[in-house]
Amino acid sequence: MQRYFFDIHDDVQALSDTEGEPFANSDEAGKRAAQILSEIALHEPRENACSNLLALVRNEAGRVVFTVALSIVGRRIDAPILLPGCHVGAKRSRRSKLLAA
Repeated sequence: MQRYFFDIHDDVQALSDTEGEPFANSDEAGKRAAQILSEIALHEPRENACSNLLALVRNEAGRVVFTVALSIVGRRIDAPILLPGCHVGAKRSRRSKLLAA
């Protein structure tokens, strides 16, 4: 297994990974990078704010072999918004139930 390193960039700072983690290939390391950004995103949505996150995955030779980007936009909505075609109290169709599953 090769070791991969995850450099994380946001709107303010960049963190460089010096330890890395072993993975079978760059695709698996890319999945881990997406997971890292998702975990960061759990704590990011702030009221009326946005953040852009970028993960660069480097191999042992220092080459970037995978990138993952994630944009987070947090907006407080004081009044409920109904999308076109949605009606308050409407019964869900079989199709919408399947899509929600």
